[in-house]
Amino acid sequence: MYFINDKHQQNFHWLLMQYPIANSNAEYQTGFYVVAHPEVFEYCSRNPVSDNHGPFDWFFETDDHSRLPVGLAHLVHAGLNLYNNHSAFALNVALSTWSQEQYHVFLQACELRRSVANCLVDIP
Repeated sequence: MYFINDKHQQNFHWLLMQYPIANSNAEYQTGFYVVAHPEVFEYCSRNPVSDNHGPFDWFFETDDHSRLPVGLAHLVHAGLNLYNNHSAFALNVALSTWSQEQYHVFLQACELRRSVANCLVDIP
């Protein structure tokens, strides 16, 4: 599985432990994978599920996400789209803003979302 660094992997595993629904639900697991990206995780104050609804609660608490770099903002929108079909995602625009690293996170998120229950990532 692709992680940009050890912190991304640690954040992801911590989120899986905190929210066990992600161990059997591809939508949640995909959302938590994107949110576990170290810059996104810090941006949401390491508390993405502030209202106990899902991995993107933090996103809907404000309309101003200007502090997120543009590539990461598109990655978050991609994660939202993979999580619940949020419509504010344009792949053609995102592709022109993503670094190689962000692009690989997107590809891994797509793979997670395509997973079936017996292929989901478990906490080691």
